Amino acid sequence: MKTASPTSRPAIWHAQMLAWGPVIIMIVLSWLYLVTMRTCAPDALVHNSAAMGHVGQNELIWAIIMWNMMMAAMMLPTAMPAISLFGTLCARRTQVLSPRTSSLFYIVGYLASWSGYSVAAATLQWGLLHLQILNHMTMSLNAGLSVFVLVVAGIFQFTSLKEACLSKCRTPMAFFLSEWRDGTRGAFILGLRHGTFCVACCWALMAVMFVVGTMNILWMAILTIFVLCEKIAPPSWHTSQAGGIALLVWAAIIACF
Repeated sequence: MKTASPTSRPAIWHAQMLAWGPVIIMIVLSWLYLVTMRTCAPDALVHNSAAMGHVGQNELIWAIIMWNMMMAAMMLPTAMPAISLFGTLCARRTQVLSPRTSSLFYIVGYLASWSGYSVAAATLQWGLLHLQILNHMTMSLNAGLSVFVLVVAGIFQFTSLKEACLSKCRTPMAFFLSEWRDGTRGAFILGLRHGTFCVACCWALMAVMFVVGTMNILWMAILTIFVLCEKIAPPSWHTSQAGGIALLVWAAIIACF
């Protein structure tokens, strides 16, 4: 990656603000949508449909939209350091695109990777509702399913794949230096590739929402804060491993009681 001549500190700060603007708007709108859905959605209708075994196409579409909004609300805040750095790097380069435009395409690419995960998670949710394994708040009714999800998520926290993908989020500068591409297509691809590493890092943690309920706003906030801590805390803190231990203990408690 070749950079242009040094940029003044005010210009870099301005570029960071331009990069933050779109993502802050998306985060706020996503959380507002989820809170509104949580308080106003026709839960009784979903419950009745599931109870009758008639979980149809409308419920699947609703679930896909909900999971996409969840991932935007939960994962964009954790991507803020990388997005800010991306805006700064754009400001240092000689290119036609503004940092805001480049950052927007980067964010779209990042969300596209999570959109794929959302479709898979929503399809699984739809199937579990059809089997009446989830309640109307899409929370697991089956202790075996809850234990399985928590054990898988807990063990994954200790794997080398988790650590390798997490390193891309902890040190985004190294990722950008090795993967940099100019232009709108380049920004989109960078976001897509970085988002893919993020999905590979956090997919199991996001699956915990099936245990606590995918409409549980409190747990959305808890997982968001934890993932952010994973990305910004020094490796010596062993944040991921601590989370893995907590998940395994939680699974043991459910299995025993």
